[in-house]
Amino acid sequence: MLLRIKQARNRIEALRLALLGSSPEEILEALPGLEEAARWLEKVEQEVREGVCAPYEVRRELQLFKNDLRSNARLVEHGIQFCREWANMLGAGPA
Repeated sequence: MLLRIKQARNRIEALRLALLGSSPEEILEALPGLEEAARWLEKVEQEVREGVCAPYEVRRELQLFKNDLRSNARLVEHGIQFCREWANMLGAGPA
């Protein structure tokens, strides 16, 4: 369980690095890793629902994973805002 969470965190880190990069291709390359991370987390969820004990290390990794997701969400939100502002500036130019 712990290994799956750590692997999912690694995939989220790859996405963070891609979001910080300037290439859309980097982001596209990170997407299969996100799908993989989602599958791993589904397995973790299933194990927890089946009553597998979640020791402190697992709960700690899940909290760190949650923080990683929040950080990436902020990067995505900033990127969206940046694109909107550029679109507004380009649309407001002379015809």
